[in-house]
Amino acid sequence: MPVLSKILHWCLPNPCLWCRFPVQQPTAQVCRQCQAALPRLRPPADVPLLALPAIATGIKRPLFQELWSISWYQRPWSDWLLAWKYQQNLAAGTALKIELTEAAQHWPIQADAICYTPVSRSRLRQRGFNQAEQLATTLANVYRLPVLDLFNANASIPHQLGASAAERRRQLKHKFSLRAEPPTLPPTLLLVDDVITTGATLHQLCKLLRKAGVQRISVCTLLITPAPGVDSALYSSESSPPSAELKALPKYKALTNNRPEPTK
Repeated sequence: MPVLSKILHWCLPNPCLWCRFPVQQPTAQVCRQCQAALPRLRPPADVPLLALPAIATGIKRPLFQELWSISWYQRPWSDWLLAWKYQQNLAAGTALKIELTEAAQHWPIQADAICYTPVSRSRLRQRGFNQAEQLATTLANVYRLPVLDLFNANASIPHQLGASAAERRRQLKHKFSLRAEPPTLPPTLLLVDDVITTGATLHQLCKLLRKAGVQRISVCTLLITPAPGVDSALYSSESSPPSAELKALPKYKALTNNRPEPTK
């Protein structure tokens, strides 16, 4: 199968999800130049993400101790996440899981097990998958930890997309519950979601875990929405310029004119 994959890639290579140039490796979804140019969270040395003003201003009194994430909620990350969740674009999902795997290898996360944000049965039937569960499985492969299916989600609660922070807190108050007879929970857990917007979902899930006896909770998400009115550019890496080899290609400028620039 690897040989067949290489032959197929040589004959018909995947286009990069960002610039549409062919990718260099059969398993990749983003070319090397765009992969290097992706904006990422870069907090000052020895400063945890929860201490950054763009996060602390929006997530007040969190019930978890650590936070790990790849980037702010910005393009192209946000485009790929929305395409994966709402358009079933599996290539975008694969790209995000590859990036999460790479980032997680540099995160000193310590936990006894991994859990994830649930979706209702109706949402699962409609979408076909739970993206948070797939991200949790990705991290489980990195850290060699078990994945626990701990939560139920109430399908009658309205979707949270576009809701204000107050509306999210009110709607989510009765959305989640622990399974009827959950196993004895370990003292430390890693809770996984795709994005933090207001922190309301994580707050409700952490309350349930705390009541069940979990002592320490770490949270990992792909993206974080910075608090309104706080400059997040100080903590995000600049995009790398294209390589000389790439700029030398005659069609580079034409093909990348429509590539969305990251927002800081």
